[in-house]
Amino acid sequence: MIRSEIFDDIYFSAANGWAETQHVFLGGNNLAQRWADDAGDRRTRFTIAETGFGTGLNMLSAWALFDEVAPEHLKLDLVSFELYPLTKNQIAEVLAPWADKLGQHRIDALLRDYPIRVAGWHRIELSPRVTLTLIFDDVNAAISRVVIPGGVDAWFLDGFAPAKNPGMWTGTVFNGMARLCAPGATFATFTAAGFVKRALREAGFTVNRKRGFGYKWHMLAGSFPGTVCATPQSQRQKIAVIGGGLAGTSVARALADDGHTVVLFEQDDIAAGASGNLRGMINPRISALRSSDSDFYASAYARAVRVVARYPNAGFMACGNLHLIRDADKEKRFTSCRDHWGWHADHMRIIDADAASDIAGVRVDHAALYLPDGGQVSPRELCRAMVQGIERRGGVDIASIIRQESWIIDGEAFDAVVLTSGIECLKHPSLSTLPLHTVRGQIMTVAAKDPVPRANLCFGGYIGAVQDGVQVMGSTFQKWLDTTDLRDEDNDYILGQARDAVPAFVPGTVTGARASLRCAAQDRFPVIGAVAGQPGLYVSTAHGSHGIVSSMAGARILADMIGGGVWSLPGDVVEALNPARFARRIAQKA
Repeated sequence: MIRSEIFDDIYFSAANGWAETQHVFLGGNNLAQRWADDAGDRRTRFTIAETGFGTGLNMLSAWALFDEVAPEHLKLDLVSFELYPLTKNQIAEVLAPWADKLGQHRIDALLRDYPIRVAGWHRIELSPRVTLTLIFDDVNAAISRVVIPGGVDAWFLDGFAPAKNPGMWTGTVFNGMARLCAPGATFATFTAAGFVKRALREAGFTVNRKRGFGYKWHMLAGSFPGTVCATPQSQRQKIAVIGGGLAGTSVARALADDGHTVVLFEQDDIAAGASGNLRGMINPRISALRSSDSDFYASAYARAVRVVARYPNAGFMACGNLHLIRDADKEKRFTSCRDHWGWHADHMRIIDADAASDIAGVRVDHAALYLPDGGQVSPRELCRAMVQGIERRGGVDIASIIRQESWIIDGEAFDAVVLTSGIECLKHPSLSTLPLHTVRGQIMTVAAKDPVPRANLCFGGYIGAVQDGVQVMGSTFQKWLDTTDLRDEDNDYILGQARDAVPAFVPGTVTGARASLRCAAQDRFPVIGAVAGQPGLYVSTAHGSHGIVSSMAGARILADMIGGGVWSLPGDVVEALNPARFARRIAQKA
């Protein structure tokens, strides 16, 4: 029996946790009957939200019942909050006794894509019909940030007993639930505490007391006013994606996986531009305090380390990243990041120079912020892997893409268009005023030479860990240059940076170099979202030097917006990414 040391309470009934879930949450929300009634095509999505994920028992039980009784046209979106996530091993151990009831394949699907324990929003595609959005955060703070276009149909109010954890059973939570409810939504909870019943009624719920499970005499269940209605049909659409770099291929993959018909337009080969480097580092953009920006990069980083592992041919190497602390400013920023971002020490910690040296395999003279889940991947091979099975065509003149009843490209109609081609996006009249620019970056490759770094060393530039006998080193950041011609002085600059940061590192023979132009926005934040006043037109660009990370999260949220499902990022983060943000800022100053 697993017990929380923080709240001195058990996660579920000591008698039979699985049976308790069946009685309280599945039965209390009458899910079997409701899903059977949906056979008449009244809705296409059903959403369950839960206030405490814990071991995942409730969510997996709901999934198992859904697969058993729900009609094939129905999709299930699961959303769950958790401030103190368990480890994979803890979850596996707790769920093992119920593998025959839950289905071992469901447990495996959860564990395979279970996110690293960092504060943020984490989307798991459990099956073609079932998604889970895990929100690792305090439900009081997070619930107001949730966006669910179709609303929540059923709530599982789970968590430790109100007497042990009163901070979760608050008016803030219950009012947040009411805001998110679809008409006729239901709830169920194991507790019958009087203050919970009163607070739910004050939030607008009808509350009934029912027979509890086991030794508990009573539980609560109820509903939110309104008549259950059909959710908008989530039509499979025909979508054009313009651009074959990381942004475009990740969007194409996400949309295709959601069942849409996707055509990818790319004038050159896949990953011909800035996404064509031999290796790329998987890192979040590190800032001192938690904000919408940092929440985006935290969730994006956690998603990237899971997504790239799905593609063996992409050469993902989970070698870890050491961000060297070489001055007082870095020490202050990294320490603040560690203290405020809400990451478990298993995934972010500051270590001294000796520990950093042991991890790196080469002497490091500085303490470091260590991200053990980070690593490197081949962006080019990742792009190629993601577009397998997706129709590809040659380039298209972005300026010629027009909307009639549909979007027209070379005389062919599309329901939606996603522009992902970097600075070229400015050629579309609707995006011509975006404050975008290019930043030239040159990297180089060197032959491995002892002592060989085993982790990526980051210090403004970077020294990549050795992979296949080769190291990648980089990079320059040159806003003032727009040529991709190679420059010897840039190689010298990269080598000089490396010598200054890690004197013990001895580079081998230079074997190659590559220069490309990254696209960035004026505020150094990606531009992702719907284009104002242009129904069906979307953009994902300006990913800068963190494109491996940001493009994955950008692809997922665009697919959510197009498909009408639960948003995989907080509403305020999506607003911060919105291409209309620049126009709003200008208007506010006027």
